[in-house]
Amino acid sequence: MTTADAQRSARIEVIAPSGAHLSLDAFDAGVAALRARGYSVHCTVPREAWQRFSDTDDARLVQIHRAARATDIDAVMIARGGYGLSRLLDRIDWGLIAASATRGVRWVGYSDFTAFQLALLARTGAPSFAGPGVSGDFGVARPDEFMLEGFDALMAGRLLPVQWVEQHPATAPKPAAAIDGTVWGGNLSLVAAAVGTPYLPQIDDGLLFLEDVAEHPYRIERMLHQLLHAGVLARQRAIVLGAFTDWKAAPHDNGYGLDSVVEYFRSRLSVPIVTGLPFGHVARKAVLGVGLRYRLSLTVGSQPGDEAVVRLAPL
Repeated sequence: MTTADAQRSARIEVIAPSGAHLSLDAFDAGVAALRARGYSVHCTVPREAWQRFSDTDDARLVQIHRAARATDIDAVMIARGGYGLSRLLDRIDWGLIAASATRGVRWVGYSDFTAFQLALLARTGAPSFAGPGVSGDFGVARPDEFMLEGFDALMAGRLLPVQWVEQHPATAPKPAAAIDGTVWGGNLSLVAAAVGTPYLPQIDDGLLFLEDVAEHPYRIERMLHQLLHAGVLARQRAIVLGAFTDWKAAPHDNGYGLDSVVEYFRSRLSVPIVTGLPFGHVARKAVLGVGLRYRLSLTVGSQPGDEAVVRLAPL
């Protein structure tokens, strides 16, 4: 079967396990865009909100468990993130989700879906996939081509390597060899919130990737300190930072910003920290296998000012 044939035959169940729709037009456009790419999309997501959520807690659990029991789908996607999965973690049948993943169903999402992905990995060891949502990524006028390429590959049964230019090459780590490890992480707020709970994976020698949205750098630094003091950061083989977007500088920052946070933690940790991963609340979004093994490598040119190129490739 060709990649195009595999893509056309892929069947996707859309669920809304977190927040209510921000735009029904964007959601409808996202579903239409997926169908236009040849995917068979099944969706029973409610169109009316319950409080700030897509539905009641019980109803959202039903959505999740129904998708997990389905034997005629290849993937599960989220309508959008927001907030809501933290209310459900102790009621989800993780064995049922893991059985679905074992059958080859790809559970795909980001943002609030990080809570689900961390819990699934912690409770069962089953993988999931950090990737696009329906409304925010497919429901736009022109979905990002890089995102589409990675998503189509996943639906065809492949994970693509990701390559980018390090954003802080002057102090970027220069590992003597490639680093292998388990990729895990996601939204920093959700990773930090999982500390001290049974829903944080105990990953040693991992490649921890992190992103966030609408969080000032001092809040990012505080959450990273929580992971530092909990011993999480020091146990990793590398920290890979994605996009931290939509925050506003304060008058009293006096030059303090995201760069300051990166340099500070590079001074505190012996673990390499690389930046610029195309992932987060941005259009250009990689697809990553959460709980799968990857190889991280960084190549720095021999001349001052040369680019440092990072590559993250599945093994």
